[in-house]
Amino acid sequence: MSGRRRVAVVTGGGGGIGAAIAEDLGRGGWFVVTLDPLVTLDGSERLPDPEETTAGRILAAGGSARASSVSVTDVEAIGSLFQELVDEHGGLDAVVNVAGITRPTFFARGTDEDWLAVLAVHLGGYLNVLTAALPLMAAAGHGRVLGVTSGSGWRAADAGAYSCAKRAVAALTWQLGRQPPPGVTINAMSPIAATRMVTAALERARQAGGSGGAGISLISMPDPEDLGPLGAYLVDDRFGWCTGRVLFAGGSEVALVDEPRLLEVVRTDEVVSVARVLDAVIPSAFAAAEADQASRGGSNPRFGPIFDEPAPAEAAVAEVAPSAVRSCAVVTDRPLLAASISAALEARSIACHRVEVAPGFGFGFGAAADALGSVVATAGPMDAIVVALAGGPPMTTPTGSWAQVLAEHRGIVEHIQADAGWCRAAADYAASADRPIRLVTLTDAATSEGRSRGQAATQLARAAAGATKGRITAFAASIETSDEGASRPAGELVAHLLGHPEATALAGAELVVGAGWIGIRSHPRPTGSITYGGPAIPDWLDATLREIVGAGGRPPQEQAG
Repeated sequence: MSGRRRVAVVTGGGGGIGAAIAEDLGRGGWFVVTLDPLVTLDGSERLPDPEETTAGRILAAGGSARASSVSVTDVEAIGSLFQELVDEHGGLDAVVNVAGITRPTFFARGTDEDWLAVLAVHLGGYLNVLTAALPLMAAAGHGRVLGVTSGSGWRAADAGAYSCAKRAVAALTWQLGRQPPPGVTINAMSPIAATRMVTAALERARQAGGSGGAGISLISMPDPEDLGPLGAYLVDDRFGWCTGRVLFAGGSEVALVDEPRLLEVVRTDEVVSVARVLDAVIPSAFAAAEADQASRGGSNPRFGPIFDEPAPAEAAVAEVAPSAVRSCAVVTDRPLLAASISAALEARSIACHRVEVAPGFGFGFGAAADALGSVVATAGPMDAIVVALAGGPPMTTPTGSWAQVLAEHRGIVEHIQADAGWCRAAADYAASADRPIRLVTLTDAATSEGRSRGQAATQLARAAAGATKGRITAFAASIETSDEGASRPAGELVAHLLGHPEATALAGAELVVGAGWIGIRSHPRPTGSITYGGPAIPDWLDATLREIVGAGGRPPQEQAG
C-alpha cells in the first residue's frame, strides 16, 4: 500500500455494531467512511441529523473519517463512492457490511412489501457492496470483506425474510471465500449484541408468539461497543490468512460456525428401484443423521442388497402411504420434473394436481394464494404442496470464479421471495381450512445462486411447524445438478416425504439431490469456541483461531503451496 493510510467503508456505521467497528478502525489509523442513510429501524423514514456522528467522534479522537448517506440498496451510488475512494486515497482496503433494517416478517406473517424490503437491504444490499468492491480489490491485489450474518440464519428461528437473507449471506461467504480474487479475503461475522434492531425484533417475536427470540436474553448480551475490536481484527491483515469463514462474535467469545456438510449419501443411479432404496435408507440412516447431526456409518455395513431389489408390491406401497396424504398440488415450471413427481406420487396412490406457472410467476404472496385457491376450488382440499420453481441460468463468466458466483446471484432476492410466497400460501390455507399440510420445496440449485437459495429454503422449513402450531410439516431439498436424469430420483424423494409415515423426522433437514445420488447435510453449527473475556483482543487469539479453523482457513492461493 506504499505507506498510505488504509481505507475502510463500514455500512450501517451510523450506530450500533457498525459504529463500534468504525471507531475501532479509526483508532487503528484507518481512514473510515461510515455509509449510513440514517433511517428508522424499519427503513421507511429518514431520521433528523444527529448532534453527534460516528465520523465526528473519530475525528474528535484524532482519526480520519467522513460520513456518507448512500444506501446499500443504491448499487450505482455505492459503485461511484468506492471508485471515488480509490481515486482519492489510492485504494479500498476493507468493507464491513453491517447495514440492516427490521420489519415484522415471519413464516406465516408479514406483508409482501416487508419481506422484499428486508431481503433487499440485508441480502440485495450486501450483493451490491460485493459487486462494487471486489473488482476494485481484485485490480489492487488486496482487500478484506466482512459481511454480517446472524444466528437467525443458521439456527432454527422464525425470523422470515431476515433468516433467509442471513442464511444466504453465510452461503455467499462460504462460496465466495473458496475462490476470492488473489490477495482478497471474504469472511462474515455473526454478532449478538443489545442493539436497537435486536431489541425491536425480539419484542416483535415475543408478541407474535413465534420462535424468533427463543433462548435469547438481552440481559446476557454484550453492548455493541464490545464487538468493535473483533470486527476491526477480522479485516486487519493479521487475519489475512483466513477466508470463507463465518465467526460468531459475542463480545467476550468467538466461535467458528461450520458450513453444512454431507452426512449421508446414497446412490440412486443404475438401481432397480429408487423408491426401494429411499424407503430402506432414509428412515434409518438419514433420519438418524438429522437427529444426531452426524453419521452412524463407519462400522458394519447397514444395508443389504437394496440396489438390486425391486420396489415393494403395490399393496405394500398402499400401506406405506398414510390416509392423511391423498391429494397434492404441484407448483412448477419444469415439465420433466413435474412428470417425475406426478408418476412417483401416483405410484403411492397420492392424487397429483398440477399448478401451471410461467417463469417468474408467483413472486407476490397474493398471486401464490390465488393460484392455490383455484386448485382447491377445482380439485377439492389439498393434503400437500410441492413447490419446484426454476432458478436463474448459469452465467457465462469463467466457471468457478468469484465473478460467476456474484453474477449468478443477481436474481436471488426475487427467487427467495417466490419460494416464500408459496410457503405463506400453504400456511394461510392450512390455517383457514384447519388441516395439516406437508410442504416440499425443491430448489433448482445447479448454480451458486441456487445453492444459496436452497439454504434459505431450509431455514424456512426449519421454522414451519413452530410458526404454524404444527399445521405445516415442511421439507427442503436442493437439486444440485443440471442432469435431467436427476428428475426421477427427485420425484421419488418427494413421494417418500409425502407418503412415508416416518418422513416427518426429516422436516427441516437439508436434503440434496446430486448426479446419481441423494444426500443429507448438517446444519451450520459452532465447531470450536474461544472465551477471552473481551472486548480487547488477546495476543494469542490468532494462533488459537488458526488451530480451530485448520488448514481450510488459508486462502486458496496459499493452499496450493
